[in-house]
Order: sequence, then structure tokens, then C-alpha cells
Amino acid sequence: MPIVLFVENMHCKGCAQHVVEAVHALKFNADVSVDLPAKRVSIDPAPADLHALLSAIDKAGYKASVVQETDADFFARRTMARERLNAMNPHMQPDGDPSDPKGDQWFTKVYELAGDDEANIPWAALSANSLLTDWLARQDIDGKRALDVGCGLGDNAEALSAAGARVSAFDYIDRAIAWAKQRFPHSAVDYRVADLFAPPPEWIGAFDLVHECYTLQTLRDELTADAAKALASMVAPNGRLLIISSAREANEPQTTPWRPLTRREIDSLAVDGLKLLELDDIPQQGCLSRRWRALFGR
Repeated sequence: MPIVLFVENMHCKGCAQHVVEAVHALKFNADVSVDLPAKRVSIDPAPADLHALLSAIDKAGYKASVVQETDADFFARRTMARERLNAMNPHMQPDGDPSDPKGDQWFTKVYELAGDDEANIPWAALSANSLLTDWLARQDIDGKRALDVGCGLGDNAEALSAAGARVSAFDYIDRAIAWAKQRFPHSAVDYRVADLFAPPPEWIGAFDLVHECYTLQTLRDELTADAAKALASMVAPNGRLLIISSAREANEPQTTPWRPLTRREIDSLAVDGLKLLELDDIPQQGCLSRRWRALFGR
């Protein structure tokens, strides 16, 4: 039976090759598949000694953990899904889709076509973002109210909850929320269908921490100002806003509307009393693009 590993610091093709070599040194005839963007490695069949497997990968310099046991063609299905969805995505054109500025129609269609297969949601890593978990490891948010924006299938929301926060999480795609609840049936997270640009009235000024990861960069640039105000409106007095985004310089070409944010755009999120407290500029690591981790407070 196959096993799937999450390899936290596997960033490029060279990293992936080192991990594959570590696996083959232990089980030479295993079929090893790598999903680099998701940092996942599928091994079929799984070695009998799981501890020896994780130790071999650790000795190669990589931190691995078991994600799930799954069918052997998961990564092949995900690759096919990416290619299929990109081919039919009007937002992948330079001018995007003016009739769908927030991407509502497109993302709804992706979830409709996904069926019950998580492989068909290409951006669903099925684990919390490493920049979030790294940040949470150095924070005390026990008992704080936290909001996860654009929660998708729920992994970041669950990480916030595991850190002790009282978490609300939302997406505007009802299928995403239903899926998150299905994946985490005993979760303490309050999952809801909601719109960033028209949040529930009880959320205004309600959260000690508002977390947004990779949602702003899916919006057309003319919506950034409204999104900034919406995010700021939900931050409580003395609360914080944590933004994680792909990054680019202002003079770098923007190839699609799924655009990395510039420093100017990060700075523009400091509205309605919010101030930029910390900004981590994480350089490109192999195939993993440059990213921002920005913390705002009031």
C-alpha cells in the first residue's frame, strides 16, 4: 500500500532528487512520485519500517512526516487537473476575465468539477502553510479569536485552532466549506460561507488575529484597496493582521492575474489604523518563489 509524506524543506528539483535517493536506498524498487509545489512524496509500496524511512530522509537533510495513505495515482491526477484547469481558465490570460473580477465564477467552477477528489483542487496542499506554522510556533494565541480568510479545505484554520485560538474561517464557495467540514468533522473551527467584501456584521472589529494567505493575489489590482479595508474592519483594537503572499518587484512582469504582490501593495494594506509591524521578505528557494509574510497591528 502506498504512503504519502509531507517534506517540509523540499523546495526544488534537487531537493526532490535527494529525497527520492534516500527512499530508494531503503527500498530500491519503490515507485516514488513527487508533487513539488505541495511538498509531497508518494511511495508505493511503502517500506515496512516507517521509522527507518523517516530516519533515512532525515539523514539526507529533510524533515518528513506522514500525511496520509492514498491511492497511487493521486499525484498524476493532480498534475492532470492543473493542466486541464489552466487550459480552460480565462484568468490565465494577461487581461484576466473582466466579467469575473473577484474570480467567484472561476473558483466555483473548479469546485464543481472536482467531484470528491482533493487532487482536483490544485492549490489545496492538504497541510498548513509552512510560513504560518513557523510563525505560530513563536506566538501565544491561546484563547484569542482568530479569523482565516479564504480558508479553502481548512488546513490553515485547523493550524490556528491547534495553536489554541478560537477560530472562525470562511470561503465564498459553499462547496469548499462543506468539504472542510467533511475533512475535519470534529473540528472546533466555525466554518462559514461568507464574502470578504461583505462580512457578517458580528465580525466587525471582532478578531485578535486575522490571517490571509494567497487570497489577495487572486484579485484584480483594482480590488486591493477595498480588500484592505475589509480585512482591517475585522481586526479588533490591539489586534493583528497576518498576510502571506507571493512577492515580486514592481518592475517584474505580471504574467497572469494570479499575481505576486509588490512591496507597494503590501504597504497599501496599512489602512484604518493598521500599521506595518514586521515584514519578512523570504527569498526564492529552489522552485519555491519569493514570498512576503507581513504583520500589521493597531
